[in-house]
Amino acid sequence: MLTKSGLGAVLAAITLGVLGWWWKYEELVVAAAGIVALVLMATWVSQRPLRANVTRRIGAVRVPRGDPINVTYRLRNTTRFRSGRATIIDRCDGQESRVAADPVAANSEVSVTGTIPTRRRGVFDVGPFEIERIDPFWLTVGSRSDSDVASVIVHPKIYDLLGPQGAVRVIENESVLRRATTDPMSGFVSMREYVAGDDPRMIHWPTTARTGTLMVREHVEVRRPEFTVVLDTSDAVGSADDFEEAVDVAATLAVHAIGSGLDVVVRTTDRDHAGRPTPLVTESMVLDLLTPVQLTPNARLLSVGSLFVSGFDRTSVVMVTGPAGPSSQFASSERMSAVRIGEGAQAAPGVALAASDAPEFVRLWQSWGSAD
Repeated sequence: MLTKSGLGAVLAAITLGVLGWWWKYEELVVAAAGIVALVLMATWVSQRPLRANVTRRIGAVRVPRGDPINVTYRLRNTTRFRSGRATIIDRCDGQESRVAADPVAANSEVSVTGTIPTRRRGVFDVGPFEIERIDPFWLTVGSRSDSDVASVIVHPKIYDLLGPQGAVRVIENESVLRRATTDPMSGFVSMREYVAGDDPRMIHWPTTARTGTLMVREHVEVRRPEFTVVLDTSDAVGSADDFEEAVDVAATLAVHAIGSGLDVVVRTTDRDHAGRPTPLVTESMVLDLLTPVQLTPNARLLSVGSLFVSGFDRTSVVMVTGPAGPSSQFASSERMSAVRIGEGAQAAPGVALAASDAPEFVRLWQSWGSAD
């Protein structure tokens, strides 16, 4: 391929050749032929393989969205001659990286590093990369493609939340939640007098006979508190960019809740990636669940109510949605809150927080903590 200089040289050769033929000036024709010969030689030089062998190494196969993919290229020259200058062009998900490589001395090797930006979640191929060469006169550019292809996983970005504070009031510090219950399978605490409305099954008859007063067993339920994050995947509540920010917020809340000692359930309204009703216990489980989730059309959309057919007495729920969400309404409860994420998101009844993106959400969350 001709550079601008090469294109100018070709045009000059054509002009000189035509004028030389028209005016019968042999010197102009000879000059035109010389320029053509120079361009042909430059093309041959730029198309020759690079003397150095190029290999690529990906720094990490899992990368947070928005962070660059770090790549190292090793150039090894096993010949007796110095290699030429080259540019390594690599691509991933429509993003391009260009890394300049200086000439490599004979029988030696060097390494150069580059980065490829990421913009959305998913599993993507990196490469194949191209080696671009320009001749010494900067007239032509030649490139050769390498067959090496690697894969990377771009997962949601996790932000740091300073603590379990926030006006949403759904993440608690305690690793164990104790509350009164009439469940006979829970732990026994003490006896107390019977109060109208108590479950008759809880009456302890031996103690009642001994004291002459109806006595009931009081139990508490000892269990880890549960926290559920629901991601609204409807394509009607926000743009693709809004959705990427919303996924980051959902992942951040879930990972922070796991670190706070809670049983964390992550669900989505995507019928194909709805998640599971059992808790996730590690950050990688959260990331693996949310990485493939995409915006969902109405035909594949689940309602929020269908995710809680057994109720939500044991859990606190936050629904992360777009600026026009949520896509479906749910019963009012002090244990359920909505968070709107995206351009133009605004607070509304039932919406505890609205932020334009994930970093703003983190700032608002932290400001609540400092205000308490």
